[in-house]
Amino acid sequence: MKVARFYGSAAILLLFVFSPAVFAAEEQQADPSFLHGLGKMIDGLVLEFPKTVLEGTLAGPPVVGTVLAALGGIASAGQKTFSGLMEMSAGFDPWGTKRKR
Repeated sequence: MKVARFYGSAAILLLFVFSPAVFAAEEQQADPSFLHGLGKMIDGLVLEFPKTVLEGTLAGPPVVGTVLAALGGIASAGQKTFSGLMEMSAGFDPWGTKRKR
């Protein structure tokens, strides 16, 4: 009984952690931009975690909502920061070789 409960909890936690990646796949842009990636990275590092914790605390149960929102905020902030870093690296063009003529 305890093993099944553990696996059920683990499955729900994994779905909760990896769900932000689904929303990131929908957010596409024509060309990668260094400044857009920088903005996403700053947003992920500075704003995403407190925003998610505040939303979870206000919308969910008092203690459980805060804890789950903190876990989700860590995952969401990491995903957004990594996404911004990848976009920055794709948009980095120090010698102007990617410019369209």
